[in-house]
Amino acid sequence: MKATVLPLSEDYLTLMAETTEGEVIEGEEEITSAGKKYKKFFYKEEPHVLKEVTNALNKADLIIISTGSLYTSVMPHIICKDVSEAIKNSKAKVMYICNVMTQPGETDGFGVSDHVDCLEQYIGENVIDVVIASNTKLSNKIIEKYADEEQKEPVKIDYQNINNKKYELIEDDLVTTQDGTIKHNSLKISSLIFSYLMRQK
Repeated sequence: MKATVLPLSEDYLTLMAETTEGEVIEGEEEITSAGKKYKKFFYKEEPHVLKEVTNALNKADLIIISTGSLYTSVMPHIICKDVSEAIKNSKAKVMYICNVMTQPGETDGFGVSDHVDCLEQYIGENVIDVVIASNTKLSNKIIEKYADEEQKEPVKIDYQNINNKKYELIEDDLVTTQDGTIKHNSLKISSLIFSYLMRQK
């Protein structure tokens, strides 16, 4: 399989965030370590998004917003106006693969719908068509391990909020813990992605 990896921009960019109290914090590491609740993300500099990035979004059959630290890995891409507009204007379906665990200092206490709400703040409401989330029942032992060692907790599928949304929820047992660590089952996820694509034909 041939793949192309594109950087968002060739510029040096500084991520900024405004807290719910109006404090502005500069830098990815500082945003995470501050442990604040945020209402807005932006760049200190005006990003010059590579044309290849928006072209790829325009030509895509499926746009997948994947897992990763929501505030400091995923959001930095979609807060760019050129990217968010390209996603909204693309004819492709938009899929979000939700994190299994929360990120300390970023998404403490977040459910699936909270992750989606953050993304929709920039790409627009009802732009995401489908959300993939894990419903794996983790053992108390591994939950306690992650809570103690990494201050992380499972991301819950908050059905009461999701039922009011327009996006489709695809849930499955998507996590493996055989080696004592929590990992996505990449084969299962790829199968769900392929099955969804086939349904759109």
